Amino acid sequence: MKPLNLYVLLGVAVGVSACQSTMPRYEREFGESVRNTLQAQIIHPTAANNPDPVNGLDGRAARDSINSYQKSFSKPVPQPSVFNFGVGGTSSNNGTGNQ
Repeated sequence: MKPLNLYVLLGVAVGVSACQSTMPRYEREFGESVRNTLQAQIIHPTAANNPDPVNGLDGRAARDSINSYQKSFSKPVPQPSVFNFGVGGTSSNNGTGNQ
């Protein structure tokens, strides 16, 4: 066999082997752990198919509670001033209980 034919045959073999996928399993499973984690976080996957409405507050009570909640952030509640005498200081009875 001539050396030129050997080099051509070797080049073709290397070229064909470069087309081989080296990690087909990893590509197939790519992102599977993320999809599994997202599905595990759903408590009730078929909840969107439930035609029953949610029972709870009527419209007026819900509106009033939301308005009250939002109004609580508009004005901060004033904090009373507190004077603490003797906190963190020393006492004159030295732990004897007598004054």
